Amino acid sequence: MSREQIVRDTAYAIWEAEGKPEGRDLTHWQQAEARVAASATVSAKPVAKGNMTKGNVPASLAKASAKAAPPAKTAATKTSATGPAPARKS
Repeated sequence: MSREQIVRDTAYAIWEAEGKPEGRDLTHWQQAEARVAASATVSAKPVAKGNMTKGNVPASLAKASAKAAPPAKTAATKTSATGPAPARKS
């Protein structure tokens, strides 16, 4: 796969993760280029045996991916620490 295709796929994933907003294509493309460049830089460096995470991914790459990824969107729910409140009887 070409570098341009990787950037294109990454930009598309960023766009989807942000809720498919209109008019942000240039920003998403630039973010994708930065991620791909960071990924290429990290993968070009030799990895020391003690510098690996559990999933056999270099620790530096795991950190770069965590920083580059947008925060996950979660639905807000009202529950207590013990769970949802019991239903009331009428």
